[in-house]
Amino acid sequence: MTTSGIEILAEILILISVVKLLIIVVNVRAWLGFAKWIYAKPAVTSIVALTLACLVLYILLSSGLTIVHILAVCLFIALVIMIGVAPYAGRLLEWFETQNLNTVLKEQWLYIVIWLLLLGWGLGEILTTLWTGIGS
Repeated sequence: MTTSGIEILAEILILISVVKLLIIVVNVRAWLGFAKWIYAKPAVTSIVALTLACLVLYILLSSGLTIVHILAVCLFIALVIMIGVAPYAGRLLEWFETQNLNTVLKEQWLYIVIWLLLLGWGLGEILTTLWTGIGS
């Protein structure tokens, strides 16, 4: 039996999530310490995450998924994350109001560019599909 790239990605997510949840149940401070270590050097964390994101995107596309499929899954995940963030949204929004939002946007340039590229790619694929459907 051959394991596909998507199955391997799912297995990695399941393993990491189960370990995280077990650590949180046993000692939430230990997980907090690990999170602080991961984010201690934001530039390094960003480069590693970007590299891994590119690898995962490559595996997903190689498996036959399209960017439209991937963006649809992103919507699902965003909604699930919203459930977890909702109880803290008030405090998070209060914090954002104390920040210089132009500075925050400048600091998030790479994140914004990545999303714009992915959204443009997805829109382009949808429009191409519509255009070729009209032409046939």
